[in-house]
Amino acid sequence: MMIVRLVAFVWIAFFMGGSALAQDNPILARLNTYIAAYNAKDAEAISAYYTEKAALLPPRSRALVGRPSIAAHFAKAFNNGVSDLEYNILEIDQTGPDTAVEVAETKVKLGAKTISGRSMHVWKKVEGVWFIHRDMYHVLGIAQ
Repeated sequence: MMIVRLVAFVWIAFFMGGSALAQDNPILARLNTYIAAYNAKDAEAISAYYTEKAALLPPRSRALVGRPSIAAHFAKAFNNGVSDLEYNILEIDQTGPDTAVEVAETKVKLGAKTISGRSMHVWKKVEGVWFIHRDMYHVLGIAQ
């Protein structure tokens, strides 16, 4: 009987529950405008998507804490020619009422090269609005 209840619970949760990638997901809505800011090369606007004490953890680098450091990181990337973010969300998992984890695969252009990567954001709800609290990414490959 326990197995039947477990199967029923999983079925209900999977088929009846709302999708984390549903268009009305507030994190998905925030990501869409974040991507637009990225593709506009607006480092200051991007930093506004992060909490005041957010940490960006780029590959082979120290942690960048706070909006000014995060804005400077993106401004430097844009000045070096990074552009055209493509973002494929793999998962958004809300782990509590004010916390969620989102995983994605990315592509950006750097001149004629395409850099593929993977990212993980820890989202935190602050006064009813979702912000990125931790951001970690790494490079999967570079194609000509």
